[in-house]
Amino acid sequence: MKKYSLVLIPVVFLTVSVSTVQGQGCSDAGFCTIHSIKPELADSVKSRNNIFKAGTSYGAAQYNVSVVTPYLEYIRTFGQVSLSAKLLMGIRSGDLATTAGVADLIITSSWNLSDQLLLTGGFKIPFNDADQQSGGLPLPMAYQTSLGTYDMIAGASWITKYLTFTAAWQQPLTQNSNSFLFEDYPDGILNDPYLSTNEYVRKGDVLLRISHRTSIGKKWTLISSVLPIYHLGNDSYKEKDGHEVIIDKSKGLTLNLNVFFNYDISSNTALELSMGAPAVARTNRPDGLSQFSLGVEYVVRF
Repeated sequence: MKKYSLVLIPVVFLTVSVSTVQGQGCSDAGFCTIHSIKPELADSVKSRNNIFKAGTSYGAAQYNVSVVTPYLEYIRTFGQVSLSAKLLMGIRSGDLATTAGVADLIITSSWNLSDQLLLTGGFKIPFNDADQQSGGLPLPMAYQTSLGTYDMIAGASWITKYLTFTAAWQQPLTQNSNSFLFEDYPDGILNDPYLSTNEYVRKGDVLLRISHRTSIGKKWTLISSVLPIYHLGNDSYKEKDGHEVIIDKSKGLTLNLNVFFNYDISSNTALELSMGAPAVARTNRPDGLSQFSLGVEYVVRF
């Protein structure tokens, strides 16, 4: 009974968080859900040279924008080294527009220095410049399928039998071409206080994830995690006259709660269900990060 109580606690906590808090389920920059940063079943990863994943997530972003993110991921292991490529698509829909397209490609490499220590490095490559428009007007970042930046990713994980500790850093190397200014829209069109992002400069993020694994019978595994993400500085944009404006309170902490339910369909296939919700969120998020997320993923190992 004690084991099942441990299962119910994070689910109830997430449910309450989704209904009462406005924040993000992860970082839209993408690094908290990639291979070796996301908590996974280590035995399954090590026992196969090839892993293919197909999944999708649903989230609610700021300003009542719905976000659907289908993705494909392939992981190839060579001894102690793994290479992964994750292709993300994006569909965003709200009062202003519906946008869709290929979003980003995230390429990473991870190295098992020991059975406990895993190092990760990689890059995020965008497929657009976050410059989509509707009716001749630039759309806010909440409607862009990608942040439009080339990013560097670095991380490290310490893995024990039941716990995993992960630290990671994602830093934009370029900035996007978004040109949204709130003042450009006619009166009455924007019913929400969208933050301007013309010539947007986005700062980096760091995370620290603590994950716990619990086996439930022979087929099910629950992985629950606490995920603080810290945005390293206040973002900025430029007004029409070129004056730079610092977006106050866009720096700061978001504390997320995540739960992953893994079901082994067979020795080679698995299904994962995930939920994420915030307990704390930074005040201003001009990039339109999600408020919560629900996901499903199909895994094939061979």
